[in-house]
Amino acid sequence: MDAGTERPRGSVEDGLWPLVESLLGSHDVAGLAVAVVREGEVVSRGFGVRDLGTVEPVTPETMFHLASVSKPFVATAVVSLAIDLDAPIVEWVPEFTLADGRHGEVTARGLLSHTSGLPDVAEYGWHEPQLGDEALSDFARSLSHRRLKSEPGSAFSYSNAGYELLGLVLSRATGTTFEDAIRQRLLTPLGMRTSTFLRSEVPADLAASPHVGMPLTVPEGAYPYTRRHAPSSSLHSNLDEMCRWMMAHLEPVGDGDSDGSWARLETGLINQMWQPVVDVGDPPWEEAWALGWALGSYRGLRTIGHSGADPGFGSRLVLVPERRTGVVVLANSNTVPTYAIAAAALELALAVPGDQTGDGVTTLRTLLPPGVGRVAEALASQGPEAAAVVFHRLASADPPEVDLNDDEIEKAVWGAIELNRTAMVWPLLRLWIAVRPDSSAACMMNGWAHQADGDLDLARGLLQRALDLDPANEDAALVMSGLP
Repeated sequence: MDAGTERPRGSVEDGLWPLVESLLGSHDVAGLAVAVVREGEVVSRGFGVRDLGTVEPVTPETMFHLASVSKPFVATAVVSLAIDLDAPIVEWVPEFTLADGRHGEVTARGLLSHTSGLPDVAEYGWHEPQLGDEALSDFARSLSHRRLKSEPGSAFSYSNAGYELLGLVLSRATGTTFEDAIRQRLLTPLGMRTSTFLRSEVPADLAASPHVGMPLTVPEGAYPYTRRHAPSSSLHSNLDEMCRWMMAHLEPVGDGDSDGSWARLETGLINQMWQPVVDVGDPPWEEAWALGWALGSYRGLRTIGHSGADPGFGSRLVLVPERRTGVVVLANSNTVPTYAIAAAALELALAVPGDQTGDGVTTLRTLLPPGVGRVAEALASQGPEAAAVVFHRLASADPPEVDLNDDEIEKAVWGAIELNRTAMVWPLLRLWIAVRPDSSAACMMNGWAHQADGDLDLARGLLQRALDLDPANEDAALVMSGLP
């Protein structure tokens, strides 16, 4: 049977769901939701809980914060305006200036493709959210001390700041707030009536809570939301409506749901957005960047996608247009391997009956459980000396029992730091740098935590050590750039 005609339900339910259930048992996971669409068919399921405190289950209706998977929505709304993408955005946002006087060189096309040269955001201020209608305009003014980091159009440099400006362009061009504009131009026409960029509109009985730290904890009074950064990251949606989003790109008009038609984006708009702008060189799914989308490949097929991560949330979306197939993974912690789940889901959805299991399923099946949870447990119950013994024992095991690399520890601490809840992770941070004093990542995270606490001299010293150990540590450079 041709791979283009095989239906995904059986392969996903029989092949993927048991692997995800096993993942919940071996990894530190609160909840996640997974959906696959193929040839108009939808297979979706929630796993785990919305909140470890209430243990309410995740369902296809559970609302997640999507982080940077918000960006393709903003890009689509902006491109649909049919404005001149190569005109200076100061025509729409006159309050935007740069210290080097080059603000007139920044265009919507550059912002959409992350080739504007605009630096990224160094401090999100989740702990001091701005909720008024002027939040985006205030953000635009706040960039007046920044300078372009590269020549416009010359290189890829991911910038959340650019999408805040695009949100303001959308607002000005439509004469309403950013959130109302994207609802009117995109969400409502596509039938995504529950999805919203306003956190206040998310029903409490459907909302997934963020989980950070180790053990995973819902940070009291903290959430990754402010209207200052709404366009880059604050879409809240669920599996049901994200399937509508995927279908809008994949399904022909007149093929689909109960009323006979999936709402669909115009083919010309989709094609315009999927044209490559700049090489990125990060296979398999970020080989190049287009307008709001990453371009990659899977078994010789083109992929269109985006990933996202904000404190307590992770997300990933991948489309394979030639096979009318898409995958979305949503999680309410940063410890979920969304890439591995999406790769396995894509492999199963596109497999030809009789094919040998490929790398995606094998990778998910053989993932080592993270060891940071065991270390954190020893730290809490027995203290730092005993935890250090546990760390060294686990790190030296051959063959390895767990994954204790810096990336896994980073996943456990960065969300709490960004939310300005450093007390949740200080014991683990101190242990990390004690057992790995020559780790650039450990120095960077400890420095960032000191910066969040206002200990700027300590922060500066640790961030500089992180850069001395690894001059390519972009995170350390970014946090350092935000220090006075």
